[in-house]
Amino acid sequence: MHELKLVRGTQITAYAADAPLFGLLSLNAVQQKRYHDVYEYLSATPCERVPQRERYEITLRFLTLFDDQIPSDGVFTLRVEDDDFSYIYGGCRLISRKTEVGGNDHAVGIVTVEADTLQKRRIEDE
Repeated sequence: MHELKLVRGTQITAYAADAPLFGLLSLNAVQQKRYHDVYEYLSATPCERVPQRERYEITLRFLTLFDDQIPSDGVFTLRVEDDDFSYIYGGCRLISRKTEVGGNDHAVGIVTVEADTLQKRRIEDE
């Protein structure tokens, strides 16, 4: 399991469906393996687990003013760039959206996205 975690970086830019994301407080992406359980006839326990492709669960925290930037229907691409690399999450779908308010803090929108693929590319200087 691999995890990418960004918290308020000024050197980081993020894009959803090629539109820049504003008010992003943090991004947490976790790679999770999926398995398909194979059962024998009339058995309750799996006899084998067949590995399938990985999926990525991405949690984005926004200021509530900006939490509607993620498309709520359809499939989109989420791109995160730093000075050297670009991380491109493909086949993204919105899973959940909620708002968190705590004491004297700002209201924060928490968006959970599930992605099918990840590509890591080096950004070339031109």
